[in-house]
Amino acid sequence: MCIMSTIGLQIFRGFSLVDITATGVIRDQDTDSLARNQQRNWETLLQCIGLRTQPLNIQSPEIAESADLSQYHFGDLYTGEHRVWTWAWTIEREGVYDLPGRANGGLLQDLEQVPIITGLTETARFMLPIFYPHGTIKNIYITQQLIE
Repeated sequence: MCIMSTIGLQIFRGFSLVDITATGVIRDQDTDSLARNQQRNWETLLQCIGLRTQPLNIQSPEIAESADLSQYHFGDLYTGEHRVWTWAWTIEREGVYDLPGRANGGLLQDLEQVPIITGLTETARFMLPIFYPHGTIKNIYITQQLIE
């Protein structure tokens, strides 16, 4: 049995207005199935966070059904109460998502303008059907902490 130490791991927590519900539906005869499309958005997100490193201890998204967005850091376009999805993961190596002079810049770059499926159970409406981690239309963001 292998026991993995969590010391030195970085914990990342993501926040999204995009419906990334992890339904586990990977095959469906109906190509417009709600559950399949929610899973597609989740799979897309997992692929993005895994471009630079192997994510570990991935926590499936949890949904805050009616969250006051003033408590979050989304773009100014989004106000009031909306559904918010949160998830978490860890990585083993510090700085793997960084760009020169920009902490987590690579991760944000990997998420920028990635296509999403809309019209699911999200309550926010997006100008463009993409993940966008910057500015007024920011619909996804990441926080991190280091376990000492």
